[in-house]
Amino acid sequence: MIRLKSVGNIIASRELLLDGEQKATALIGKPRRLPGSDDWYCPNQIIGIGSEEVKCICGVDPMQALVLSLQMVGAQLYCSVEYKAGRLRWECGAVAGDLGLPVPENIREVLPKRGR
Repeated sequence: MIRLKSVGNIIASRELLLDGEQKATALIGKPRRLPGSDDWYCPNQIIGIGSEEVKCICGVDPMQALVLSLQMVGAQLYCSVEYKAGRLRWECGAVAGDLGLPVPENIREVLPKRGR
């Protein structure tokens, strides 16, 4: 298990509004090779809600690790208590409730419906 205190080099971030004023920030770090393996991992962190713990997602290559990391961040945010209570939003969302992040196929029902 990989334990990190920081995501390291940030390659992507998203700022969300919490309660209309405070910010919650999702950070994605640069994918790295898993020590002693051909696999890769991609660190991510959400600051402003939840545990703020740095999490790592593994993949067979840097692209898969990155895509899975983005989906994990999306899943964490869409399934958060703050989102479910309507307290979390992204100002650039296509529809109300859209955070602009992917989620795994098995939880697509958490995404906002078009036309709401």
